[in-house]
Amino acid sequence: MRRHTVRPARKATTATRPGTERAAKATRKGRETDEAFRAAARTVFARDGYLNSRISDIAAEAGKSVASFYNYYDTKADLLAALAEDFHHEASELTKRPYRAGLAPQEALREAVAAFWHTYRRHRGELVGVFQASMLEEEFRERWLAIRAEGTGMIAAEIRRAQKDGYCPGADPELTASALSAMLEHSCYIWMGHGDSGTRAGTGTGTAADTAADEERAIDALATIWVKSVYWRP
Repeated sequence: MRRHTVRPARKATTATRPGTERAAKATRKGRETDEAFRAAARTVFARDGYLNSRISDIAAEAGKSVASFYNYYDTKADLLAALAEDFHHEASELTKRPYRAGLAPQEALREAVAAFWHTYRRHRGELVGVFQASMLEEEFRERWLAIRAEGTGMIAAEIRRAQKDGYCPGADPELTASALSAMLEHSCYIWMGHGDSGTRAGTGTGTAADTAADEERAIDALATIWVKSVYWRP
């Protein structure tokens, strides 16, 4: 396994996206260079895997120097955290749309699960890296948990709204939200992170069953579990 040199990482707060305070990003050219590094990282992580990727690989893919990389990020994990926040913001916006459109709760939920699934597929390369880094790098894990907490907070709020309508009485909103979020995230990781094309579940999923399921069936399965966990009455 190739290893990269880890430079001392600065502390970051969840209120400020990694590196956004740097002067290099204040200009249009700086923002374009930053996006070039992010796009390159997505390509390299998807191609080589996060653990095997080096900063020099990312810089080469971006057509930039390694020295330039350090004007934007302290470490490879720092860049991964920025990509994780990009995913979080995109997924959060897309999963809110079905509710804003006024769909019935169960229908909106199915559409939200589908939105998360498709967003995960687009960001699959870096999100497999997120899973790996969260187990190996303590600083990254703290930052990822803070990002993830925003998502589970949205789910918990939706569960409370459902409870006001008489659904799932007695369920703990925070614990239920955490469990459902973990189910969705890990299912996407298992079904897409190890699959051949990100469109099949079963073969290569780490399960004993050697059956194939297309995306719609996979999304339906996740949405059904979610609906039955929240939208039930005694």
